[in-house]
Amino acid sequence: MILRRTVHALAASSLILLSSVSLSTASDKTEIKDYFAAADLSQFKAQVVTTNPSRDEVIVKAPNQNEFAIPVTDGFDLDGVHKNQFLTVSYLAGAVVDIRESKKDKPGIDAVGFVAAADPEDLPAGLSARKLTVTAKILGVDTKNGSVRFVGPAGTERTYKVANLELLKDLDVKKGDLFDVTLFDAVGLEITNR
Repeated sequence: MILRRTVHALAASSLILLSSVSLSTASDKTEIKDYFAAADLSQFKAQVVTTNPSRDEVIVKAPNQNEFAIPVTDGFDLDGVHKNQFLTVSYLAGAVVDIRESKKDKPGIDAVGFVAAADPEDLPAGLSARKLTVTAKILGVDTKNGSVRFVGPAGTERTYKVANLELLKDLDVKKGDLFDVTLFDAVGLEITNR
């Protein structure tokens, strides 16, 4: 069951594995919390398939039977996670910050990086945020409400707000075309055992 509630003025702490991403420059005054303003928090139960300690991930199976990796933060006890345990997964869709036609021939996840916030309390407890690029098929563009709908690499349909409406202005979407979509999101997990 997916629970939804509105979360206002959120920011980001840290997540996933590759490298730190600094999003502020002297000329960029946008704060991370702006990418999560009025975002919807989804929560659902998932079951542990396995862990991947080399990548600091827990592989879970969602209620729709899709399997995907959830990165964990430093200090998370992966040894305490066992196959078939139940978890509550929390997911927060941030904003899309870039969309470009892809040169790749299949969906996937590319550049993933840690995102740090000045005030970690701006994010719901237990959630960490990331900036990532996914190669996906775009299903629809809503220029009026400033959102884009696409099917992610795991086959899950998602709708994200865009940070800048100019991203959608000249977007030419043809059936079957793949796009590299750079976005912010946040995820967390809690072991529930039931």
